[in-house]
Amino acid sequence: MRLTSTHFGIFVIFAAVYTAGTLGLGRIAFGDVMLKPGEVYSPLVALFGWPAIIGLVSGQLIANTASPYGPLDLLSPLFSLIGLLAIKYLGRYTVLAGSAVYVAITSVWLYIMVSIARPASASILSAFLSQGAAVIIGIVIYYIIRNLEPFRKRSQQPEKVAEPAHI
Repeated sequence: MRLTSTHFGIFVIFAAVYTAGTLGLGRIAFGDVMLKPGEVYSPLVALFGWPAIIGLVSGQLIANTASPYGPLDLLSPLFSLIGLLAIKYLGRYTVLAGSAVYVAITSVWLYIMVSIARPASASILSAFLSQGAAVIIGIVIYYIIRNLEPFRKRSQQPEKVAEPAHI
């Protein structure tokens, strides 16, 4: 893949949105469910590809330097990378399958990390609900963006009608 200004712009936007969303808004709590705003954009990897993956992973690494879970949370971008790759490659078929794999991978890691850092507050259900809620919002955004003009499939254009031959 050749780096273009468009790819660089996508990378910067995703890194900035993840970092600013996570550090600026923190974790939005709904009872035991903690919604991390940066996770919302994960399904968009199916549309924007590698620049979005690198941007989200970089943004998460930066945001996790201020994590309440300490240095252990600096491993989270590795698990996110694996999940984002699942979204990218399974997104060719359906973004739902890739997003489900992403939620499974990151939720299990989140549960393990919280179990180590704060054993009394660890809950696998809370981890799945937290990641799942963010990704569901992201899937809605994905379908909205996918239906915008630049992302519509070109196969929906009408076929050209052959002109009659001149004799």
